[in-house]
Amino acid sequence: MAQLDEAMVQVALLRVNAGDQAPREVVAVDMHLSFIQPAAGPLVATAQVVGGGKTMVFCEAQLRNAEGAVAAQAMGTYRAQGHQR
Repeated sequence: MAQLDEAMVQVALLRVNAGDQAPREVVAVDMHLSFIQPAAGPLVATAQVVGGGKTMVFCEAQLRNAEGAVAAQAMGTYRAQGHQR
């Protein structure tokens, strides 16, 4: 769960801090997690922004095992905190 959340936080930060504005943080508003299969060995989380705007960001993430099979996936909503210029 933590790996999926961190991956989504990183892509959400890239979205809300794009352009010439004061750096902002993001906080999770909602997260849905699905466990697909048991996972062993090194796991890699990847994430992408799938929607949102300047304040709310919608993300998806996948956790894959060494063979590339999806072990878990998540969807998250993140809200920007801080001042925007």
